[in-house]
Amino acid sequence: METVTLTTCCKDLGTALSFPAGRNFFIEEGALKLIVAKTPMQGGGVAELENAVRFCPFCGRRTAELFANKP
Repeated sequence: METVTLTTCCKDLGTALSFPAGRNFFIEEGALKLIVAKTPMQGGGVAELENAVRFCPFCGRRTAELFANKP
């Protein structure tokens, strides 16, 4: 997981990104993502299904704008 410093669009998204354990929102490959499902694997372990978040679920701002000035 890469470490990205970003200014969030609202306080609620900042709070959602700050949870260290049991995270649902995270940043990967320059995009905001959400874990939408976890499923047990037959051989053991857990698989996660994740989707890109295009709009902030708290304030409605486009998430692409959060990364516009990032390298």
